[in-house]
Amino acid sequence: MSNIDSHRRSADMFNSRDWDGFAADLAENCELVDQARDVTVKGRQQYLEFEKGWVAAFSDGRITSPRFFDAGSATVMLFTGAGRNDGPFGPFPATGRDASSPFCEVREYDADGKVVRTELYYDQLSLLVQLGHVQPPAG
Repeated sequence: MSNIDSHRRSADMFNSRDWDGFAADLAENCELVDQARDVTVKGRQQYLEFEKGWVAAFSDGRITSPRFFDAGSATVMLFTGAGRNDGPFGPFPATGRDASSPFCEVREYDADGKVVRTELYYDQLSLLVQLGHVQPPAG
């Protein structure tokens, strides 16, 4: 399977909550960096727990409108993350509100096609405003 096919598959696995399938494409020593929250997780199990944390906060959360870009040993997925906040989002309680935000996910692969690093970029402020946890900036 090509790296870009692996990335496409992972989006499908996230949406179907197929965690075994999702984990199959991760290297044991992989890491994920959430740039918006300044969080880094290391290892397959922590990576999966990070992904499941999004589902705990947005149980109907989905990757929608994905677009993929192939850069050989790296791939990029631009997508919209959407769902209803029905569980804690980090330190914030559930609000029952719907939220939708653009994301950019960059993945790097080893020679065996396993994900070794993921960097996730999104506008955390926009999400917190949509959920009612912070007021929009003036201006």
